[in-house]
Amino acid sequence: ICFKNTSESFTVIVSMLEIYNENVYDLLSDEQGIKLKVQQSETEGTVIPNLKETVCYSVDDVTSLINIGTKNRSVGKTDSNEHSSRSHLVVQVKVKGINKIENKRTFGKLTLVDLAGSERLSRSNAKPGIRLKETQHINKSLSALSDVMNSLGANSNKSTSNHQHIPYRNSVLTYLLKD
Repeated sequence: ICFKNTSESFTVIVSMLEIYNENVYDLLSDEQGIKLKVQQSETEGTVIPNLKETVCYSVDDVTSLINIGTKNRSVGKTDSNEHSSRSHLVVQVKVKGINKIENKRTFGKLTLVDLAGSERLSRSNAKPGIRLKETQHINKSLSALSDVMNSLGANSNKSTSNHQHIPYRNSVLTYLLKD
């Protein structure tokens, strides 16, 4: 995956996290269960300090990381689904490049998301406790994502001066996807 020649080099960096009950957890970290914070960086956009990022040299490296992260993901049984993912899964692939002759740097980020499915409380039979709380957080974040997408769509048909507010901060998911 890493490309090198005499004038240019590129590095591919992969991270994997979940958003569980509106909290961010690193799925590749040796220490599971530590809450992380989403922040904004002037140079890289949305960042998560202390999120484990791994340089990948091959597709096999990426596959191995995805297998590790998938094993650490929060899942649980509901009446709707026996192996229900209880979190949103996010895989980020960053590519950093440098042109050594022109001393120019490039940066790109691809964010892939596996959204937890929404559930009707009545169908999932979620009782007060963990599953109910999970279902409420999943539904809230999916609703916030819908609000952001609707606002972006509405703004695409307006002049720059008439843009409405985009509610990115209404959930961790939408704030993470802001850029």
